[in-house]
Amino acid sequence: MLEYIFFNKKTCDLFVKSATSSEIKTIVDCAGDIITVRLPEDSDEIVLEKLEDYYDELMDIERTLAQQQDGSSRDIHAAGITVQLKDGRNVYARVSPELLSKVMQSISTDELNTLVCAITEAVEDPDESSLCQ
Repeated sequence: MLEYIFFNKKTCDLFVKSATSSEIKTIVDCAGDIITVRLPEDSDEIVLEKLEDYYDELMDIERTLAQQQDGSSRDIHAAGITVQLKDGRNVYARVSPELLSKVMQSISTDELNTLVCAITEAVEDPDESSLCQ
């Protein structure tokens, strides 16, 4: 599953509406102030690319909304990566926005997801054999 994180219900609803109008089934979970939208990875790649671009636009809108609520023009200084644990729980690894931005300029969301999943598996189910074997 591909995961998209929202902090504002209105922008989340826009994203879900766009996904469902493209006939992609969505799963929406709320945990506190965080809304997670999950999409099947086997969905049409072209549609997923368009949704990814739309998600980026919505994140800009969320940033603007948060700044307006703050009454300031400073940037939001919070970012995170969703990590799915073996028991099915999702937790959020907090990462500085600057670091996450640098990473996302170098690799795709799918590549980051692959990396995070590999690290999570290694932590939850360690394999102490050497890589050379």
